[in-house]
Amino acid sequence: MPLPSLNALQAAEAVGRLGSLSRAAAALGVTPSAVSHRLRGLEQQLGLGLFERSEAGLTPTAAGRRLLPGLSEGFQRIAAAVAEATAQERGTVTVTCGLAFAAKWLVPRLVGLAARHPELEVRLVTTSRLVEFDREDIDLGIRFGRGRWPGLKAQLVAPQPLVPVASPAIAAALADPERTATVPLIEDEQSLFGWDAWAAAGGPAALAVHPRRRFPDASLAVEAALAGHGVWLAWPLLVDEALQSGRLVRAFPDRIDAGLGYWLVSTPARWRRPEAARFRGWITSMLGDERDAAGPRDAPTRCSAVRNSDAGYPG
Repeated sequence: MPLPSLNALQAAEAVGRLGSLSRAAAALGVTPSAVSHRLRGLEQQLGLGLFERSEAGLTPTAAGRRLLPGLSEGFQRIAAAVAEATAQERGTVTVTCGLAFAAKWLVPRLVGLAARHPELEVRLVTTSRLVEFDREDIDLGIRFGRGRWPGLKAQLVAPQPLVPVASPAIAAALADPERTATVPLIEDEQSLFGWDAWAAAGGPAALAVHPRRRFPDASLAVEAALAGHGVWLAWPLLVDEALQSGRLVRAFPDRIDAGLGYWLVSTPARWRRPEAARFRGWITSMLGDERDAAGPRDAPTRCSAVRNSDAGYPG
């Protein structure tokens, strides 16, 4: 049997999804009679009744329920293919980063990028793994580490000393000699720098006996700190706004410089794409402006005890 016309299949999918001829017609930009005509032609060609008519509207028959999911999936895949094929012409840049960085810093500021570059569309891919740029069609990555990724071009955009932070209630418990030993330490299992390294760099030795609460990535660790689960060794970009609002406070005055930071990374070819260059210029400017606005801070203690120092993760 030859395949029915695309218009007829599209009419059936719209009626099944929206439940009436009028709503399907509005979605397709045609008249209800045109939708009805296409639907009748499809049912005649297939030799099947696809919908039952009632006062409540059109309800799929058993045959319709078998057909409609495949139609919806097919049209979604067609739409995705068209979007993918035309993305470069629209000026799309695909950026990958960790969920914590996206949620706490990048996404709230994308409105500024849209105002500066209205022609540029940003497609975000949030993941905790290191992507393969060409295979996965990624233009730029925002990675956390020391900038050592073979075969990739890397630019440091935000050095990040570690800052111990906690909720005000947890900070108060730390100041109470009878309660301080019970305060948990939050650990990000993907972090390149942990509490043991911090203690080795000169942090309070008494922290070694504190209970630990482990979380699989920074996005959950920062939420745990905000919820009062304990003290977290945070990266400033992820907690600056919470510190300014008072939802988090500095648990200890120390800051540790482990030589880590956020980097823009890409293959040399994708780095040169005009869309990638516009995004790089914007984020570099934003981070620079925020550093200038923050002003001078206390000098951090240097420490080189970094786990997997040649690696890194999106953060």
